[in-house]
Amino acid sequence: MDSFPAAFALYAYGVASAGFAVFALQLVMGAKQSPRARLLAWCMGAGALWCAFAAAFVARVHPLLWSLTHAADALHYLLFLLFLAACVIDPEGRKPLRELLVRPSWLARFVMISVPPVALAYVALSWLVPHGIGSFMWLMGCGLGLSLLGAVMTEQFYRNTPREWRWGVKPMSLGLAFTLMFDLYFFSESLMFKVQDETLWAARGLVHALAIPLFAASSARVREWSIRLNVSREAVFHTSALVMTGGALLIIALAGYYVRYFGGEWGRALQTVVLAAGALGLLASIASGSVRAWLRVFINKHFFSLRYDYRAEWLKLADTLYRASSVDALREASIRVMADLVESPGGMLWLRTEQGNYAPASRLNVPALDAREPADSALIKLLLGRMWVINIEEHRSRPGMYGNLRLPEWVAQIPEAWLICPLGSEDMPLGFVVLGRPRALLDLNWEVRDLLKTAGRQVAGVLSQTQAMEELIEAKKFEAFSKMSAFVVHDLKNLIAQLSLLLRNAKKHHDNPEFQQDMQDTIEHAVGRMNGMLLQLRSGTQPIEQAAPVALTPLLERLHRARARPGCPLTLDAEAGLVVRAHEDRIERVVGHLVQNALDATPQTGKVSIRARRDGDRVVVEVEDTGCGMTEEFMRERLFKPFQSTKANGMGIGAYESFRYIQDLGGRIEVISEPGRGSTFRLVFPQHTASQAVA
Repeated sequence: MDSFPAAFALYAYGVASAGFAVFALQLVMGAKQSPRARLLAWCMGAGALWCAFAAAFVARVHPLLWSLTHAADALHYLLFLLFLAACVIDPEGRKPLRELLVRPSWLARFVMISVPPVALAYVALSWLVPHGIGSFMWLMGCGLGLSLLGAVMTEQFYRNTPREWRWGVKPMSLGLAFTLMFDLYFFSESLMFKVQDETLWAARGLVHALAIPLFAASSARVREWSIRLNVSREAVFHTSALVMTGGALLIIALAGYYVRYFGGEWGRALQTVVLAAGALGLLASIASGSVRAWLRVFINKHFFSLRYDYRAEWLKLADTLYRASSVDALREASIRVMADLVESPGGMLWLRTEQGNYAPASRLNVPALDAREPADSALIKLLLGRMWVINIEEHRSRPGMYGNLRLPEWVAQIPEAWLICPLGSEDMPLGFVVLGRPRALLDLNWEVRDLLKTAGRQVAGVLSQTQAMEELIEAKKFEAFSKMSAFVVHDLKNLIAQLSLLLRNAKKHHDNPEFQQDMQDTIEHAVGRMNGMLLQLRSGTQPIEQAAPVALTPLLERLHRARARPGCPLTLDAEAGLVVRAHEDRIERVVGHLVQNALDATPQTGKVSIRARRDGDRVVVEVEDTGCGMTEEFMRERLFKPFQSTKANGMGIGAYESFRYIQDLGGRIEVISEPGRGSTFRLVFPQHTASQAVA
């Protein structure tokens, strides 16, 4: 044997032996309850022995190793033929192998009668030929006979497999046909030329090993053979892509070689053009979404028992949906996740509107459409009432499958419309998605339909959750607007009381210049307050202003002048130079509310006092009255709660607003009250200092 075939044969048979051994081990680990899988494991083990003996023979040429190689080869053939016969006789794999041997059928008898003699002759001749006793032609003839018997059994195996199960055994049938064709060629050529081609013999083990992935694919598809392939689909996809790319590069190189050496004077130039064109075509294929989609469909269909890797698909779906940062992005993502499941380039999302019908809500790679679908239409009843996935092409050819449903006119306006998938469940229909024709031909079987319906439920759940969040946010806005309106109404009530008091005093003091000035200042201040409230109503929120230093003493003096009334003395005792950091209009509203409440609760013979002083680093403002007072229970449970009031026309807003605002400033409100004796409200603020102003 020449150095090249010997070195190649050593590595080739070594790799093949390892491949057979790994597959056999995986079958043994999963074949505890499957006689068919055990028999297939023995067959793969025999293949590993055959390749191991062949590699040993290459490493050290010896007649015994030559005979052992042929013996393992014959055993490999025999076990494979028995496996095929067992599958043909008992396709469901319910009978034990012992019963098949004790009560053999005609096919089992044929295998046991025809194969062992040929195999034994093959082994015996392999021992005799090196010693110059047997005929090399007879040895090759026995090998050819085993190949022919294998071809017959493979044909019977595939033909007698029930049609609904052929999908599972198709990869194995292709692998057997591939290896047997090679063996037929190898042994036929050896017989024809009366010499064994060393190169073909060196490649034979590796050629047989190439069929192992096909055997594994069938083992994964047929449950009775008990093997589960834990191979990543992405790994298979990228590996297949690399293999195809390598094959394409090899073809391009061969084409360039042919053109160069047979193209005459133009050979080199034509070779450059061919290589450039081939590279361009290869790059276009790699970048083509249709080619990638076709390859994925081909791999999922021929190498895996299920079309989808559900874990990967579900993680991708969840990641795409929850990554959306807005409602529009989520709706587009909903189309994308549904389209990616069937390799579709895009589609259109239809959702239920406030009017009760269905309308387009988002689209992906399809033109805009202005259409409506009534909620009581036949399409909606079939689609959402029964949760059917409608295949538009199938509907056109077999409308009876869909109850002679008449599709709406807008379906024809969506280019390449292919599927209509429901979103939601029968109890909670949300809408549907119209998907475009896939990039690669896809068999729309039960698995695809079930996955689309399940994904549709998940998408509908996320969309419903988003809609509920939008409605909740809208309700919160209305609640905030309602609360703000209550505050505005409360302020208006206080302004009305202030202006009413001003009008009553105007009848007595309208000729007094000081009163006229106070009246002008009060009206100007009231107009400013009302403009601020109008701005709040227009914007829907309270204007955000930064707190600033507020001189309390002038504010309290202005408040004292505005609230003073005859009959009930209102006194003010405030230290000069009191400054707090607050909002002037709001702090005036808080103190004014407390003063007004005190005046309302105090009889004509009573007294209301306003006092302000420093207390360390704090400023204390007290509003004391000798009115009706409050019970301890009311102060504990109702005083600072909104919409709680002891007055018949009170709204229960002022005390709540005062409490919240003083807390926001970092202060507190203290209340001392006793029924029949009056109340004291004490406001404690942090004092604003000059150092804080500089900071």
